[in-house]
Amino acid sequence: MSELSEILRKEYKKKEERTPIDFSMLMGMVEQLYDAIEPEVMGSLPLPPRGYVMTENEEARAPTTEEGDTDNIKVIRRPLIKITELWGTPGENDRTIMEAMMKKVKGDTVGEKISSVNEFLDASPTPGQGDISEVMSYLIFLDTFASIISDYGAAVTGFLFEAFLAALFGGTSIQVDDPAQVGASTRTLPIEDNQLWTQLQQCADSESGDECDEWDLVPYSLKVLRQDGAVHGSYKNLVDFFLDPNPQRKSDSLTYLIVIKEATKDKKGKLGEWTGVLNFYEFVLTRENFLSMIGVPGQREVWGWVLKKPSDAGRHATLTVNPETNKLPKKVFPPEMAGTPRYKHADGAPIEVKTRFTDETNPEGILVYEPTGEVQDVVKGAATKLYTQEEYDAVKAAVGTDPDEKVGREAFMALSKVKGYGSETKGGAQWSIGHGIYKNHPIGSINLNADLLKLKAEEYTQSLNAGIVAIFNALGALADNINSYFISGQKSAGTTAIKNAQVLKDEVNNVIPEEAIEQQSMAAESKELSLTNEDEAIIIEIER
Repeated sequence: MSELSEILRKEYKKKEERTPIDFSMLMGMVEQLYDAIEPEVMGSLPLPPRGYVMTENEEARAPTTEEGDTDNIKVIRRPLIKITELWGTPGENDRTIMEAMMKKVKGDTVGEKISSVNEFLDASPTPGQGDISEVMSYLIFLDTFASIISDYGAAVTGFLFEAFLAALFGGTSIQVDDPAQVGASTRTLPIEDNQLWTQLQQCADSESGDECDEWDLVPYSLKVLRQDGAVHGSYKNLVDFFLDPNPQRKSDSLTYLIVIKEATKDKKGKLGEWTGVLNFYEFVLTRENFLSMIGVPGQREVWGWVLKKPSDAGRHATLTVNPETNKLPKKVFPPEMAGTPRYKHADGAPIEVKTRFTDETNPEGILVYEPTGEVQDVVKGAATKLYTQEEYDAVKAAVGTDPDEKVGREAFMALSKVKGYGSETKGGAQWSIGHGIYKNHPIGSINLNADLLKLKAEEYTQSLNAGIVAIFNALGALADNINSYFISGQKSAGTTAIKNAQVLKDEVNNVIPEEAIEQQSMAAESKELSLTNEDEAIIIEIER
Protein backbone atom coordinates (compact mmCIF):
# COMPACT_ATOMS: atom_id res chain seq x y z
CA MET A 1 0.00 0.00 0.00
CA SER A 2 1.40 3.42 -0.94
CA GLU A 3 2.19 6.15 1.58
CA LEU A 4 -0.60 8.21 0.02
CA SER A 5 -3.05 5.41 0.73
CA GLU A 6 -1.97 5.16 4.37
CA ILE A 7 -2.33 8.89 4.87
CA LEU A 8 -5.76 8.94 3.25
CA ARG A 9 -6.92 5.93 5.26
CA LYS A 10 -5.92 7.57 8.56
CA GLU A 11 -7.62 10.83 7.61
CA TYR A 12 -10.72 9.02 6.50
CA LYS A 13 -11.14 7.29 9.88
CA LYS A 14 -11.37 10.71 11.49
CA LYS A 15 -14.21 11.79 9.19
CA GLU A 16 -16.02 8.61 8.15
CA GLU A 17 -19.02 9.17 10.41
CA ARG A 18 -19.88 12.47 8.75
CA THR A 19 -19.25 11.75 5.06
CA PRO A 20 -21.08 9.64 2.47
CA ILE A 21 -17.98 9.04 0.31
CA ASP A 22 -17.43 5.50 -0.97
CA PHE A 23 -13.84 5.32 0.26
CA SER A 24 -13.11 1.78 -0.93
CA MET A 25 -13.89 2.83 -4.47
CA LEU A 26 -11.66 5.90 -4.19
CA MET A 27 -8.76 3.90 -2.74
CA GLY A 28 -9.11 1.26 -5.41
CA MET A 29 -8.93 3.89 -8.13
CA VAL A 30 -5.86 5.56 -6.64
CA GLU A 31 -4.02 2.26 -6.21
CA GLN A 32 -4.96 1.10 -9.70
CA LEU A 33 -3.82 4.43 -11.11
CA TYR A 34 -0.33 4.13 -9.67
CA ASP A 35 0.02 0.43 -10.43
CA ALA A 36 -0.90 1.12 -14.05
CA ILE A 37 0.87 4.38 -14.71
CA GLU A 38 4.24 3.76 -13.02
CA PRO A 39 5.74 1.02 -15.20
CA GLU A 40 4.69 2.39 -18.57
CA VAL A 41 4.54 6.16 -18.16
CA MET A 42 6.48 7.29 -15.10
CA GLY A 43 9.63 5.60 -16.33
CA SER A 44 9.70 7.72 -19.51
CA LEU A 45 7.88 10.93 -18.59
CA PRO A 46 9.05 13.64 -16.20
CA LEU A 47 6.37 12.81 -13.62
CA PRO A 48 6.92 13.35 -9.89
CA PRO A 49 6.99 10.40 -7.45
CA ARG A 50 3.96 9.24 -5.49
CA GLY A 51 2.41 11.89 -3.34
CA TYR A 52 4.04 14.78 -5.22
CA VAL A 53 1.37 17.47 -5.37
CA MET A 54 0.09 18.64 -8.74
CA THR A 55 -1.34 22.10 -9.26
CA GLU A 56 -3.43 23.79 -11.90
CA ASN A 57 -1.44 26.24 -14.01
CA GLU A 58 -2.96 29.52 -15.18
CA GLU A 59 -6.52 28.79 -16.35
CA ALA A 60 -6.09 25.07 -16.87
CA ARG A 61 -9.18 22.99 -16.13
CA ALA A 62 -10.10 19.36 -15.86
CA PRO A 63 -9.97 18.08 -19.44
CA THR A 64 -12.81 15.61 -19.43
CA THR A 65 -16.41 16.29 -18.52
CA GLU A 66 -18.92 13.58 -17.69
CA GLU A 67 -19.80 13.49 -21.38
CA GLY A 68 -16.17 12.83 -22.32
CA ASP A 69 -15.70 16.13 -24.15
CA THR A 70 -11.99 17.00 -24.47
CA ASP A 71 -12.29 19.78 -27.04
CA ASN A 72 -11.89 22.61 -24.50
CA ILE A 73 -8.52 21.61 -23.02
CA LYS A 74 -6.40 24.74 -22.76
CA VAL A 75 -3.25 23.96 -20.81
CA ILE A 76 -1.72 20.77 -19.54
CA ARG A 77 -1.32 20.77 -15.79
CA ARG A 78 2.31 20.66 -14.72
CA PRO A 79 3.73 19.44 -11.42
CA LEU A 80 3.89 21.97 -8.62
CA ILE A 81 7.64 22.44 -8.34
CA LYS A 82 9.03 22.89 -4.85
CA ILE A 83 11.72 25.51 -5.41
CA THR A 84 14.59 24.59 -3.13
CA GLU A 85 18.32 25.07 -2.63
CA LEU A 86 18.63 21.26 -2.56
CA TRP A 87 18.64 21.38 -6.38
CA GLY A 88 22.28 22.40 -6.07
CA THR A 89 23.37 19.14 -4.42
CA PRO A 90 23.70 15.89 -6.43
CA GLY A 91 22.02 12.92 -4.77
CA GLU A 92 19.28 14.91 -3.02
CA ASN A 93 15.80 13.68 -3.91
CA ASP A 94 14.61 17.16 -4.95
CA ARG A 95 17.64 17.48 -7.23
CA THR A 96 16.98 14.06 -8.80
CA ILE A 97 13.36 15.01 -9.52
CA MET A 98 14.20 18.41 -11.02
CA GLU A 99 17.10 17.05 -13.05
CA ALA A 100 14.80 14.40 -14.56
CA MET A 101 12.13 16.98 -15.34
CA MET A 102 14.49 19.23 -17.30
CA LYS A 103 16.67 16.62 -18.96
CA LYS A 104 15.09 17.25 -22.38
CA VAL A 105 16.17 20.92 -22.43
CA LYS A 106 18.80 20.68 -25.15
CA GLY A 107 22.24 22.26 -25.14
CA ASP A 108 25.65 21.54 -23.65
CA THR A 109 26.49 25.14 -22.69
CA VAL A 110 24.48 28.01 -21.22
CA GLY A 111 24.33 29.69 -24.63
CA GLU A 112 23.12 26.50 -26.34
CA LYS A 113 20.38 25.97 -23.74
CA ILE A 114 19.20 29.57 -24.20
CA SER A 115 19.11 28.97 -27.95
CA SER A 116 17.09 25.75 -27.59
CA VAL A 117 14.56 27.45 -25.28
CA ASN A 118 14.08 30.17 -27.89
CA GLU A 119 13.59 27.53 -30.58
CA PHE A 120 10.87 26.02 -28.38
CA LEU A 121 9.19 29.42 -27.93
CA ASP A 122 9.46 30.32 -31.62
CA ALA A 123 8.20 26.99 -32.97
CA SER A 124 4.64 26.35 -34.16
CA PRO A 125 3.85 22.87 -32.78
CA THR A 126 1.89 20.43 -34.93
CA PRO A 127 -1.34 19.25 -33.26
CA GLY A 128 -1.18 15.71 -31.96
CA GLN A 129 2.53 15.21 -32.69
CA GLY A 130 4.23 16.64 -29.61
CA ASP A 131 6.76 14.77 -27.47
CA ILE A 132 5.28 14.84 -23.96
CA SER A 133 8.61 14.52 -22.14
CA GLU A 134 10.21 17.30 -24.20
CA VAL A 135 7.19 19.62 -23.95
CA MET A 136 6.98 19.12 -20.18
CA SER A 137 10.72 19.74 -19.74
CA TYR A 138 10.57 23.10 -21.50
CA LEU A 139 7.32 24.22 -19.88
CA ILE A 140 8.64 23.32 -16.41
CA PHE A 141 11.89 25.16 -17.20
CA LEU A 142 9.98 28.29 -18.20
CA ASP A 143 7.49 28.12 -15.31
CA THR A 144 10.20 27.64 -12.71
CA PHE A 145 12.68 30.14 -14.10
CA ALA A 146 9.98 32.82 -14.40
CA SER A 147 8.98 32.22 -10.78
CA ILE A 148 12.59 32.43 -9.53
CA ILE A 149 13.20 35.70 -11.36
CA SER A 150 9.92 37.46 -10.60
CA ASP A 151 8.66 36.16 -7.24
CA TYR A 152 11.63 36.77 -4.97
CA GLY A 153 13.95 39.54 -3.83
CA ALA A 154 17.34 40.05 -5.47
CA ALA A 155 19.40 38.05 -2.94
CA VAL A 156 17.02 35.05 -2.90
CA THR A 157 16.65 35.14 -6.68
CA GLY A 158 20.41 34.88 -7.13
CA PHE A 159 20.71 32.01 -4.66
CA LEU A 160 17.85 30.00 -6.16
CA PHE A 161 19.11 30.66 -9.69
CA GLU A 162 22.42 29.03 -8.74
CA ALA A 163 20.62 25.88 -7.52
CA PHE A 164 18.35 25.88 -10.59
CA LEU A 165 21.33 26.07 -12.93
CA ALA A 166 23.06 23.16 -11.17
CA ALA A 167 19.97 20.98 -11.66
CA LEU A 168 19.63 22.11 -15.29
CA PHE A 169 23.13 20.91 -16.16
CA GLY A 170 22.87 17.89 -13.88
CA GLY A 171 25.48 15.21 -13.35
CA THR A 172 28.25 16.45 -11.07
CA SER A 173 27.24 20.11 -11.38
CA ILE A 174 26.92 21.75 -7.97
CA GLN A 175 25.97 24.96 -6.25
CA VAL A 176 28.97 26.13 -4.22
CA ASP A 177 28.50 27.54 -0.72
CA ASP A 178 31.40 25.95 1.17
CA PRO A 179 35.15 26.22 0.40
CA ALA A 180 35.50 22.49 1.07
CA GLN A 181 33.23 21.71 -1.91
CA VAL A 182 35.78 23.09 -4.36
CA GLY A 183 38.98 22.33 -2.48
CA ALA A 184 39.61 25.98 -1.68
CA SER A 185 42.67 26.31 0.55
CA THR A 186 42.12 29.98 1.37
CA ARG A 187 40.21 31.31 4.34
CA THR A 188 37.94 33.43 2.17
CA LEU A 189 34.55 32.40 0.87
CA PRO A 190 34.56 30.69 -2.54
CA ILE A 191 34.28 33.22 -5.33
CA GLU A 192 32.53 30.72 -7.63
CA ASP A 193 28.77 30.15 -7.19
CA ASN A 194 28.61 27.00 -9.30
CA GLN A 195 30.68 24.32 -10.87
CA LEU A 196 28.85 23.28 -14.04
CA TRP A 197 29.56 20.13 -16.04
CA THR A 198 29.60 21.72 -19.46
CA GLN A 199 31.08 21.33 -22.92
CA LEU A 200 34.22 23.39 -23.34
CA GLN A 201 34.54 22.96 -27.08
CA GLN A 202 33.96 20.66 -29.99
CA CYS A 203 37.09 19.29 -31.55
CA ALA A 204 38.31 16.82 -34.13
CA ASP A 205 40.33 13.73 -33.28
CA SER A 206 43.63 14.28 -35.08
CA GLU A 207 44.21 10.53 -35.58
CA SER A 208 40.80 9.21 -36.58
CA GLY A 209 39.33 12.42 -37.95
CA ASP A 210 36.19 11.79 -35.89
CA GLU A 211 34.44 14.53 -33.98
CA CYS A 212 35.02 14.61 -30.25
CA ASP A 213 33.83 16.68 -27.31
CA GLU A 214 35.82 18.25 -24.51
CA TRP A 215 33.94 18.50 -21.21
CA ASP A 216 34.86 19.65 -17.72
CA LEU A 217 33.56 21.15 -14.50
CA VAL A 218 33.73 24.90 -15.04
CA PRO A 219 33.68 27.44 -12.16
CA TYR A 220 30.88 29.98 -12.66
CA SER A 221 29.98 33.18 -10.88
CA LEU A 222 26.38 34.31 -11.47
CA LYS A 223 24.98 37.83 -11.31
CA VAL A 224 21.31 38.79 -11.78
CA LEU A 225 21.16 42.57 -12.26
CA ARG A 226 18.81 45.35 -13.21
CA GLN A 227 19.31 46.90 -16.63
CA ASP A 228 22.67 48.68 -16.98
CA GLY A 229 23.71 47.40 -13.57
CA ALA A 230 27.40 46.98 -12.77
CA VAL A 231 29.07 43.75 -11.65
CA HIS A 232 30.79 43.98 -8.27
CA GLY A 233 32.87 41.62 -6.17
CA SER A 234 35.53 41.30 -3.50
CA TYR A 235 38.98 42.09 -4.90
CA LYS A 236 40.78 40.00 -2.26
CA ASN A 237 38.57 36.93 -2.80
CA LEU A 238 39.03 37.14 -6.55
CA VAL A 239 42.81 37.44 -6.34
CA ASP A 240 42.93 34.55 -3.84
CA PHE A 241 40.97 32.40 -6.30
CA PHE A 242 43.66 32.78 -8.94
CA LEU A 243 46.44 32.27 -6.40
CA ASP A 244 45.00 29.11 -4.83
CA PRO A 245 47.61 26.36 -5.34
CA ASN A 246 45.33 23.46 -4.41
CA PRO A 247 45.21 21.18 -7.50
CA GLN A 248 41.67 20.11 -6.55
CA ARG A 249 40.44 23.64 -7.19
CA LYS A 250 40.06 24.74 -10.81
CA SER A 251 41.41 28.26 -10.44
CA ASP A 252 42.92 29.09 -13.82
CA SER A 253 39.71 30.68 -15.10
CA LEU A 254 36.36 31.89 -13.83
CA THR A 255 33.31 32.30 -16.05
CA TYR A 256 30.92 35.15 -15.26
CA LEU A 257 27.29 34.71 -16.29
CA ILE A 258 25.45 38.04 -16.19
CA VAL A 259 21.64 38.05 -16.38
CA ILE A 260 20.07 41.46 -16.98
CA LYS A 261 16.38 42.13 -16.37
CA GLU A 262 15.48 44.37 -19.30
CA ALA A 263 13.31 47.31 -18.25
CA THR A 264 11.29 50.02 -19.93
CA LYS A 265 12.65 53.57 -20.02
CA ASP A 266 10.80 56.88 -20.00
CA LYS A 267 11.79 59.90 -22.08
CA LYS A 268 14.31 60.95 -19.43
CA GLY A 269 15.93 57.52 -19.40
CA LYS A 270 14.51 56.52 -16.02
CA LEU A 271 14.07 52.76 -15.66
CA GLY A 272 10.56 51.39 -15.27
CA GLU A 273 9.04 47.92 -14.97
CA TRP A 274 10.68 44.67 -16.05
CA THR A 275 9.59 43.78 -19.60
CA GLY A 276 9.85 40.03 -19.01
CA VAL A 277 12.98 39.78 -21.16
CA LEU A 278 16.25 38.47 -19.72
CA ASN A 279 19.48 39.28 -21.52
CA PHE A 280 22.44 36.97 -20.92
CA TYR A 281 26.13 37.81 -21.13
CA GLU A 282 29.10 35.57 -20.45
CA PHE A 283 32.82 36.27 -20.25
CA VAL A 284 35.79 34.32 -18.94
CA LEU A 285 38.24 35.90 -16.52
CA THR A 286 41.80 34.55 -16.44
CA ARG A 287 45.14 35.61 -14.98
CA GLU A 288 46.12 36.68 -18.48
CA ASN A 289 43.22 39.12 -19.01
CA PHE A 290 42.77 40.16 -15.36
CA LEU A 291 44.30 43.62 -15.75
CA SER A 292 42.25 44.35 -18.85
CA MET A 293 39.00 43.51 -17.01
CA ILE A 294 39.41 44.28 -13.29
CA GLY A 295 40.23 47.76 -12.05
CA VAL A 296 40.92 48.95 -15.55
CA PRO A 297 42.58 52.38 -15.38
CA GLY A 298 41.60 55.21 -17.63
CA GLN A 299 43.77 56.14 -20.60
CA ARG A 300 45.12 59.59 -21.30
CA GLU A 301 46.87 61.01 -24.35
CA VAL A 302 50.56 61.61 -23.92
CA TRP A 303 51.49 65.24 -24.66
CA GLY A 304 54.99 66.43 -25.49
CA TRP A 305 57.25 68.55 -27.74
CA VAL A 306 57.10 67.40 -31.35
CA LEU A 307 59.51 68.82 -33.98
CA LYS A 308 57.57 69.95 -37.06
CA LYS A 309 58.03 72.05 -40.16
CA PRO A 310 55.47 74.68 -41.20
CA SER A 311 54.83 72.70 -44.40
CA ASP A 312 53.49 69.82 -42.27
CA ALA A 313 50.34 71.90 -41.97
CA GLY A 314 50.02 72.51 -45.71
CA ARG A 315 51.94 73.17 -48.90
CA HIS A 316 52.49 76.91 -48.44
CA ALA A 317 51.79 77.12 -44.76
CA THR A 318 53.38 79.78 -42.66
CA LEU A 319 53.25 80.29 -38.92
CA THR A 320 53.40 83.60 -37.08
CA VAL A 321 54.08 83.36 -33.36
CA ASN A 322 53.49 86.28 -30.98
CA PRO A 323 55.32 85.75 -27.64
CA GLU A 324 52.50 87.53 -25.79
CA THR A 325 49.85 85.01 -26.94
CA ASN A 326 52.10 81.94 -27.10
CA LYS A 327 50.40 80.27 -24.13
CA LEU A 328 48.58 76.94 -23.68
CA PRO A 329 44.83 77.44 -22.86
CA LYS A 330 43.26 75.46 -19.98
CA LYS A 331 40.32 74.00 -21.91
CA VAL A 332 42.29 72.17 -24.57
CA PHE A 333 45.62 71.21 -23.08
CA PRO A 334 46.59 69.32 -19.91
CA PRO A 335 45.79 71.55 -16.90
CA GLU A 336 49.27 71.22 -15.45
CA MET A 337 50.72 72.77 -18.65
CA ALA A 338 48.32 75.74 -18.85
CA GLY A 339 50.14 79.05 -19.26
CA THR A 340 53.35 77.56 -20.67
CA PRO A 341 54.48 78.13 -24.30
CA ARG A 342 53.04 76.08 -27.13
CA TYR A 343 55.82 76.90 -29.63
CA LYS A 344 59.61 76.97 -29.26
CA HIS A 345 62.59 77.23 -31.57
CA ALA A 346 64.00 73.93 -32.83
CA ASP A 347 66.82 74.14 -30.26
CA GLY A 348 64.36 74.59 -27.41
CA ALA A 349 64.95 78.31 -26.97
CA PRO A 350 61.88 80.41 -26.16
CA ILE A 351 60.39 82.69 -28.81
CA GLU A 352 60.91 86.24 -27.54
CA VAL A 353 59.85 88.35 -30.54
CA LYS A 354 57.01 88.13 -33.02
CA THR A 355 58.30 85.75 -35.66
CA ARG A 356 56.98 84.55 -39.01
CA PHE A 357 58.12 80.99 -39.69
CA THR A 358 58.49 79.33 -43.09
CA ASP A 359 60.42 76.34 -44.32
CA GLU A 360 62.86 78.66 -46.04
CA THR A 361 63.62 80.68 -42.93
CA ASN A 362 63.43 77.72 -40.51
CA PRO A 363 64.65 74.57 -42.31
CA GLU A 364 65.15 72.74 -38.99
CA GLY A 365 61.52 73.22 -38.07
CA ILE A 366 59.84 74.31 -34.83
CA LEU A 367 58.92 72.55 -31.57
CA VAL A 368 55.15 72.24 -30.99
CA TYR A 369 53.59 71.01 -27.70
CA GLU A 370 50.81 68.60 -28.74
CA PRO A 371 49.64 64.93 -28.43
CA THR A 372 52.38 62.52 -29.43
CA GLY A 373 49.95 59.82 -30.59
CA GLU A 374 50.72 57.61 -27.58
CA VAL A 375 48.48 56.90 -24.58
CA GLN A 376 49.23 56.12 -20.95
CA ASP A 377 47.28 54.36 -18.18
CA VAL A 378 46.03 56.62 -15.45
CA VAL A 379 44.52 55.14 -12.31
CA LYS A 380 41.23 56.94 -11.70
CA GLY A 381 37.60 56.28 -10.80
CA ALA A 382 36.88 52.80 -9.36
CA ALA A 383 40.48 51.72 -10.01
CA THR A 384 41.71 54.10 -7.28
CA LYS A 385 40.11 51.80 -4.68
CA LEU A 386 42.41 49.00 -5.81
CA TYR A 387 45.73 50.53 -6.82
CA THR A 388 47.84 53.61 -6.50
CA GLN A 389 49.48 54.70 -9.75
CA GLU A 390 52.81 53.29 -8.60
CA GLU A 391 51.21 49.95 -7.57
CA TYR A 392 49.46 49.61 -10.88
CA ASP A 393 52.65 50.29 -12.80
CA ALA A 394 54.45 47.64 -10.70
CA VAL A 395 51.70 45.06 -11.32
CA LYS A 396 51.69 45.82 -15.03
CA ALA A 397 55.45 45.33 -15.14
CA ALA A 398 55.12 41.96 -13.35
CA VAL A 399 52.27 40.39 -15.29
CA GLY A 400 52.19 42.38 -18.51
CA THR A 401 49.06 43.07 -20.53
CA ASP A 402 49.44 40.59 -23.40
CA PRO A 403 46.48 38.15 -23.22
CA ASP A 404 48.51 35.56 -25.15
CA GLU A 405 51.37 35.61 -22.64
CA LYS A 406 51.08 32.99 -19.88
CA VAL A 407 50.88 34.47 -16.38
CA GLY A 408 51.87 32.12 -13.57
CA ARG A 409 50.89 32.34 -9.91
CA GLU A 410 54.28 33.76 -8.92
CA ALA A 411 53.93 36.76 -11.24
CA PHE A 412 50.26 37.14 -10.36
CA MET A 413 51.29 37.47 -6.69
CA ALA A 414 51.98 41.16 -7.44
CA LEU A 415 48.20 41.73 -7.33
CA SER A 416 48.19 40.82 -3.62
CA LYS A 417 50.64 43.63 -2.84
CA VAL A 418 48.30 46.52 -3.69
CA LYS A 419 46.10 48.54 -1.34
CA GLY A 420 42.83 46.97 -2.51
CA TYR A 421 43.92 43.52 -1.31
CA GLY A 422 44.53 44.68 2.25
CA SER A 423 41.66 47.14 2.42
CA GLU A 424 40.03 47.49 5.82
CA THR A 425 36.86 48.82 4.25
CA LYS A 426 33.77 46.83 5.27
CA GLY A 427 33.64 43.82 2.96
CA GLY A 428 37.03 44.70 1.52
CA ALA A 429 37.73 46.71 -1.59
CA GLN A 430 35.24 46.01 -4.37
CA TRP A 431 36.13 45.71 -8.05
CA SER A 432 33.57 46.78 -10.62
CA ILE A 433 32.79 46.00 -14.26
CA GLY A 434 30.29 48.28 -15.97
CA HIS A 435 27.69 47.35 -18.58
CA GLY A 436 29.83 48.86 -21.30
CA ILE A 437 32.27 45.96 -20.86
CA TYR A 438 30.07 42.89 -20.34
CA LYS A 439 27.66 43.95 -23.10
CA ASN A 440 30.43 43.07 -25.53
CA HIS A 441 29.86 39.39 -24.65
CA PRO A 442 26.15 38.57 -25.32
CA ILE A 443 25.00 34.93 -25.51
CA GLY A 444 21.24 35.37 -25.95
CA SER A 445 17.91 36.43 -24.47
CA ILE A 446 14.78 34.71 -23.13
CA ASN A 447 11.33 36.27 -23.00
CA LEU A 448 9.48 35.20 -19.82
CA ASN A 449 6.46 37.43 -20.41
CA ALA A 450 3.51 35.77 -18.66
CA ASP A 451 1.11 36.20 -21.60
CA LEU A 452 3.63 34.68 -24.00
CA LEU A 453 4.26 31.67 -21.75
CA LYS A 454 0.53 31.08 -21.35
CA LEU A 455 0.02 31.21 -25.13
CA LYS A 456 2.87 28.77 -25.80
CA ALA A 457 1.58 26.39 -23.12
CA GLU A 458 -1.79 26.35 -24.83
CA GLU A 459 -0.21 25.74 -28.24
CA TYR A 460 1.91 22.87 -27.02
CA THR A 461 -1.00 21.35 -25.13
CA GLN A 462 -2.80 20.99 -28.47
CA SER A 463 0.29 19.27 -29.90
CA LEU A 464 0.07 16.44 -27.38
CA ASN A 465 -1.90 13.23 -27.40
CA ALA A 466 -5.26 14.11 -25.85
CA GLY A 467 -5.13 11.06 -23.59
CA ILE A 468 -1.78 12.09 -22.13
CA VAL A 469 -3.09 15.59 -21.42
CA ALA A 470 -6.18 14.08 -19.83
CA ILE A 471 -4.04 11.89 -17.54
CA PHE A 472 -2.03 14.86 -16.27
CA ASN A 473 -5.07 17.09 -15.80
CA ALA A 474 -7.24 14.41 -14.19
CA LEU A 475 -4.41 13.52 -11.82
CA GLY A 476 -4.12 17.19 -10.88
CA ALA A 477 -7.86 17.47 -10.29
CA LEU A 478 -7.80 14.29 -8.17
CA ALA A 479 -5.02 15.69 -5.98
CA ASP A 480 -6.88 19.01 -5.56
CA ASN A 481 -10.12 17.35 -4.53
CA ILE A 482 -8.44 14.89 -2.16
CA ASN A 483 -6.77 17.85 -0.45
CA SER A 484 -10.05 19.77 -0.35
CA TYR A 485 -11.86 16.83 1.22
CA PHE A 486 -9.35 15.77 3.86
CA ILE A 487 -7.71 19.10 4.67
CA SER A 488 -10.48 21.65 4.07
CA GLY A 489 -13.37 19.36 5.00
CA GLN A 490 -15.33 19.93 1.77
CA LYS A 491 -17.61 16.88 1.58
CA SER A 492 -18.57 17.42 -2.05
CA ALA A 493 -14.91 17.25 -3.02
CA GLY A 494 -14.80 13.60 -1.95
CA THR A 495 -17.50 12.68 -4.46
CA THR A 496 -15.73 14.69 -7.16
CA ALA A 497 -12.46 12.91 -6.31
CA ILE A 498 -14.12 9.57 -7.06
CA LYS A 499 -15.19 10.87 -10.48
CA ASN A 500 -11.65 12.18 -11.07
CA ALA A 501 -10.23 8.75 -10.23
CA GLN A 502 -12.65 7.06 -12.64
CA VAL A 503 -11.73 9.48 -15.42
CA LEU A 504 -8.07 8.90 -14.64
CA LYS A 505 -8.48 5.13 -14.77
CA ASP A 506 -10.28 5.35 -18.12
CA GLU A 507 -7.66 7.64 -19.63
CA VAL A 508 -4.77 5.42 -18.42
CA ASN A 509 -6.46 2.39 -19.94
CA ASN A 510 -6.88 4.27 -23.23
CA VAL A 511 -3.24 5.36 -23.40
CA ILE A 512 -1.54 2.28 -21.96
CA PRO A 513 -2.63 -1.04 -23.51
CA GLU A 514 -3.75 -3.65 -21.00
CA GLU A 515 -1.31 -6.15 -22.53
CA ALA A 516 1.64 -3.85 -21.73
CA ILE A 517 0.58 -3.59 -18.09
CA GLU A 518 0.21 -7.38 -17.84
CA GLN A 519 3.64 -7.90 -19.39
CA GLN A 520 5.18 -5.47 -16.91
CA SER A 521 3.45 -7.26 -14.05
CA MET A 522 4.69 -10.66 -15.24
CA ALA A 523 8.23 -9.32 -15.57
CA ALA A 524 8.11 -7.99 -12.01
CA GLU A 525 6.84 -11.33 -10.68
CA SER A 526 9.57 -13.19 -12.56
CA LYS A 527 12.26 -10.91 -11.10
CA GLU A 528 10.86 -11.41 -7.59
CA LEU A 529 10.81 -15.21 -8.06
CA SER A 530 14.40 -15.13 -9.30
CA LEU A 531 15.52 -13.22 -6.22
CA THR A 532 13.67 -15.67 -3.97
CA ASN A 533 15.42 -18.65 -5.60
CA GLU A 534 18.78 -16.93 -5.15
CA ASP A 535 18.10 -16.43 -1.46
CA GLU A 536 17.16 -20.10 -1.05
CA ALA A 537 20.33 -21.19 -2.82
CA ILE A 538 22.44 -19.04 -0.50
CA ILE A 539 20.70 -20.49 2.56
CA ILE A 540 21.29 -24.05 1.36
CA GLU A 541 24.95 -23.32 0.72
CA ILE A 542 25.34 -21.87 4.24
CA GLU A 543 23.65 -24.88 5.82
CA ARG A 544 26.11 -27.17 4.06
